[in-house]
Amino acid sequence: MDTSDADKTLLKYLQKIATSSETKEIHLFNSISEMRIPEEVLKDFPEIKERSIEDRKNQIWTLVREELSEAIVNACHVHVKEGAPSKAILKFVEKNNIDLIMMGRHKHFIGGGILSNRLARRAACSLFIIPEQAELSMNMLHVPCDFSPHSKIAMEEAIKVARKYPESNVKIVCQNVFTVPGGYHYSGKTYDEFAEVMRNNAQKDFERFMADIDHEGINIEVVYSLDTNDNPVTDIMDFAREHNPSAIFIGVKGRTATTALFIGSRAEQLIQYNSDIPMMVVRPKGRNAGIMDFIKEL
Repeated sequence: MDTSDADKTLLKYLQKIATSSETKEIHLFNSISEMRIPEEVLKDFPEIKERSIEDRKNQIWTLVREELSEAIVNACHVHVKEGAPSKAILKFVEKNNIDLIMMGRHKHFIGGGILSNRLARRAACSLFIIPEQAELSMNMLHVPCDFSPHSKIAMEEAIKVARKYPESNVKIVCQNVFTVPGGYHYSGKTYDEFAEVMRNNAQKDFERFMADIDHEGINIEVVYSLDTNDNPVTDIMDFAREHNPSAIFIGVKGRTATTALFIGSRAEQLIQYNSDIPMMVVRPKGRNAGIMDFIKEL
């Protein structure tokens, strides 16, 4: 939280998620810039730092009590730490074994996506990014799929979320972006004919992909998009902006010593470019990076 208007949107989502998940503990975290106060000033006002932190906590508690139900408020703990946001958040998440990070995102903010990407790279849990003024709904979940293991964990998470809201009749849209290889003309087929070959192959891949996932009772629709500019991320965002899903679900690598700094270029682009639609970055929990990688990244 940053005590801005974006917090109100964040808390609306928190209320719904915490209620449906019967969340036991909620940690509301705020990072304030390092207070560089001259020693001479601190001698005259020794409590200035502590009082600044206490004031910030009170601000957050006031907003929390206005926006959340009493039951959810009772599960809340407020933490205000001094220092760089990414470093403070990551240390807190690691120390407290957090299951999910929820963070707001300002629509018009220079450098938007930098903190989100850093947390997506480093945190040992999933990350839910909620844009300022996002509409809280539960009608359609958008899962871009290349039928990889990363797509599988994203699809499984979307199905788990859909099952938590049966009254909403949530639809999951699996979007596969396929391409026509450069040497298609050696096959003797036209571009359109080879595009159909690739689409048919994607259909078979989708059937194999879903055969290994429990999706009984879930409304799943598959959409095949032909990529014409060698950038699947634009196809994904075009679809999302046209259909306005409740959230986009993307899967990323588990954190190990060799993958700590890599979540996939497409995932990073989606995090960077998407400032309108809530996005769940799904990571298998608890796959930690080596300590030296952790230190270097911070």
